[in-house]
Amino acid sequence: MAIGSIKKEVISSIPFLDQREILNKVLNITNEEMSFLDIMELSGRSVATKVPTYHHFVNDELYKLGEVSAISGSDGQAQITIGLTDASSVRAGELVYFKDGKVGRVQSKSGNDITVKMVEAGVTFDLNATGGVTVAVADKLPFFSNAQGEGSGSPDPIKYGLTKYFNQVQIFKDKFSLSGIQKASAIEVMYEGKPYVMYKAQHEALMKFRGDISFAMFMSRLSGTNFESSSPSLVDADGNAVQTTKGLDQYVAEQGVVKNIAGSALALADIKALTKELNLRRAPEDYLVFVGTNKNIEWDDLFNQLGNSATLSTAARFDIGKNIDLGIDSVKIYGRTYHKKYLPLLDHKNVTNFSSSFKTFADAAYFVPNDKVKTHGSGETVDRLRVRYLAGDGTDLRYNETMLGKFAPTPTSDKSVLEVHYESVQGLEVLGANHFAKVI
Repeated sequence: MAIGSIKKEVISSIPFLDQREILNKVLNITNEEMSFLDIMELSGRSVATKVPTYHHFVNDELYKLGEVSAISGSDGQAQITIGLTDASSVRAGELVYFKDGKVGRVQSKSGNDITVKMVEAGVTFDLNATGGVTVAVADKLPFFSNAQGEGSGSPDPIKYGLTKYFNQVQIFKDKFSLSGIQKASAIEVMYEGKPYVMYKAQHEALMKFRGDISFAMFMSRLSGTNFESSSPSLVDADGNAVQTTKGLDQYVAEQGVVKNIAGSALALADIKALTKELNLRRAPEDYLVFVGTNKNIEWDDLFNQLGNSATLSTAARFDIGKNIDLGIDSVKIYGRTYHKKYLPLLDHKNVTNFSSSFKTFADAAYFVPNDKVKTHGSGETVDRLRVRYLAGDGTDLRYNETMLGKFAPTPTSDKSVLEVHYESVQGLEVLGANHFAKVI
């Protein structure tokens, strides 16, 4: 090449393709942060308890149905003896309504047998169901009032009982550990601005720990015995007593309303049936409805169809503009307002919604009263749904984090690790569970 001349060469871009380009952010595809536990805490529904089991009492119904177990008498009589399966709440002088629309009076009572006389003159019993007032074994009889004689004394006293319900806390524990090398090693991703293993690992361990608590509050079953038992039925490998809390699903299944839909998808008939049952229980008028994907779709499909129906006024139809919102978040129907809330917990692909999962969660809608329950004999109200955590004598076991090892903020040993231990002692409490419901 001559002096002063320039040699030009083509520079290829292909070699640059061999260089790595890394997005130094961890992509969160699991979305574990928002859970049932978060909903409880964000709404301030966490209450301390001083004992590992906690109880509440529900007052009995003031009016009870009597079920006929036997009949002693004959046709054409205005007075017969009726045996009841339980007559503890029935007294002489009470009025009873028969399915024929006639009224009788309890003249006397002996054990579970009551002698009833018809109130209206000329009205008699016909035990062969050929005319007159009929009554048969297994009939339900309502006792709706009382009528006492002139100059008579007061009726026999009656005691209204209490039904006791209880639940218990559950001990949750988790742990993660890092060696000194792992703690000090930088990685090629960032978490909260720090490129070190420990920050991501600590966060994910905490999310798993809180997730365990959240799932237990919803899915757990009450263990047969508790810490107070001298011979617990559930123990760990070292023989230590273990107790589990009763989750929301068990509360609803045992005390609430459980409805199986009649067809392949939620229909108006299912809402009607649920409404009738809730009305019988004198349930409140405002509800939250927790759903997963399946019932979320069925809910929107059902009420979207109603919205396009000619049976509704034109004002209720869609106003189509640039944006169309076809989701039905709140609806008022048959005297109740329902606010639908999607709960990711019901759709977890590795816990509640997989190919062979127990479909009571993935296919269910949980109806939770959106009010507070009244306490008997006062104007006070209490949250219907809340978390109980163990605390007392200066110890708070709602959340406890302990760091151990040589690399702990305060070193506890010469072992070159950082160990983080999590512990929580919590349980669910549902008050007035007979007003809750589940539709599957």
